[in-house]
Amino acid sequence: MINKLVAVCVFILATGFQAAVVQAETVDVVENLLEQNRNIEGEFHQVTYDEKGKQLQVSDGIFLLAKPNQFFWDSVTPFAQRIVSDGKTITVWDIDLEQATQKPLSGAVGNSPAALLGQPAADVLPHYIVTTLGKEAFRLAPKDDQGLFQSLTLEFENKVISTMKILDALGQTTVIEFKNVETHDGVTKDNFILGLPDYVDVIVEGQ
Repeated sequence: MINKLVAVCVFILATGFQAAVVQAETVDVVENLLEQNRNIEGEFHQVTYDEKGKQLQVSDGIFLLAKPNQFFWDSVTPFAQRIVSDGKTITVWDIDLEQATQKPLSGAVGNSPAALLGQPAADVLPHYIVTTLGKEAFRLAPKDDQGLFQSLTLEFENKVISTMKILDALGQTTVIEFKNVETHDGVTKDNFILGLPDYVDVIVEGQ
């Protein structure tokens, strides 16, 4: 009887160890892929669906990412909105509403999808349980059940990010397709300085 219990315990420990090794290897793969996609620019097509699959919103725009922690996300249609991070502060400018919100980058996207593309992967991935869906497809589930989304799927083509799918806490799904993605060797910080007109109402959070 004791031998059987010992065998069961050994099996459980071995299985757990093997699962931990697979998880670590998967995280390493995703980390490397994300790091290769931190200095990129291109276009995006974003569609949001409700929990029943009904299309709610479509938007198109351009984006620019650059180390360290800098990004420019410009939704052109149907509603103009710019999201800009200079590495320390993130600004969300709703152009038509003439309103902008500013907050520290760490507090704004510390455990959100935006952080995956804007911040070092090694700092962000510990917040997720990562599983492999295919050769270049992965699902990330937040370890914190208080997160704003249930799961996030990343897909790559030839190591270049192609799709991001976000299932939020309300059951809505947002699909972001990246197009005409190109890498760059670095850009000037001026690209991430957002000059707001005087008429824009600025709300500062986190201070």
